[in-house]
This record gives sequence, structure tokens and C-alpha cells, in this order.
Amino acid sequence: MNSKSARTFPLSIIAVSLSILAIVGCSKSDRHTASEKTKEVVADTKTAVTNGWDNVKSFTFDKKNDFTASAKSMSASMDAQVSELHANYSEANASASRKAAMAELKDSEADYKQKMSALGNATADTWDSAKQNVIASWDKLQASYYKARAN
Repeated sequence: MNSKSARTFPLSIIAVSLSILAIVGCSKSDRHTASEKTKEVVADTKTAVTNGWDNVKSFTFDKKNDFTASAKSMSASMDAQVSELHANYSEANASASRKAAMAELKDSEADYKQKMSALGNATADTWDSAKQNVIASWDKLQASYYKARAN
């Protein structure tokens, strides 16, 4: 993965965070404008993540370390987001659907970590399968995160 796309995703997360902070101190009309801009930044962030995978999906076994580094970088950003979600979660006050979404997120995290571990043991013969498993598990993790965040 090139260094530009490796930096794009974490920088986008910072941009989203700063946009959210800007909303807090604004008037109602300014908040609407800032909210729209935040939505654009979130969309750009999703695009950056997608492009990040697009850049590495075709990596061969020879580029295993680059793919792994990219996946770990994306994982670190997701870990921060999930930690924030967990910090704001109270099981005692959660609805049944929220509890289910958080349990699904926990399972998705464990599955992704298992697939990443298996990726480290991949051989040239098992590389494509292991790589696809990581990508599919990442997609499931992201979907679980957005579902948990929405509930």
C-alpha cells in the first residue's frame, strides 16, 4: 500500500472528529451547515476506507507484509471508534436491540482478529483465501459497528 493511502484513513478520522467538535460551539443554523459538512467528511472517510481496500485487494503473497500493515492500520482506527462506542454504552440502560448489536460487534471483532491471525500464517497457496477472509471479516466488522452505533 502506498504511504498516501495509509495516511488518508487516519487523517479522515481526525477530520470527522474536528468537524463534530466544531458543531458543538455553533448556532443552530451554523450547526446545520456543519452537520452537512460532517456528513460529507464521513462519506469521504468511507470512500478512503474503500479505496484503501481497493488498493490492497490485488496484493499477491509477495506483498503480504504491505497488506497486513494496511489491515492493522485500519484496525487500529476501528479499535478507537469501537472503544469510544463501548465507553458510551451502558448495558443496564440498553434496549434489547442495542444489546444484540453490541454482542454482534463483539463477535465481529473477535472474528476479525482471528482472521488477521490466520493471515499471518498464510502461505503462498493459502494467501488468496486468507486475504479474502480478512476483507470479508472487515466488512462484517464495519457493518456491525455501524449497526451498534445506530442503536
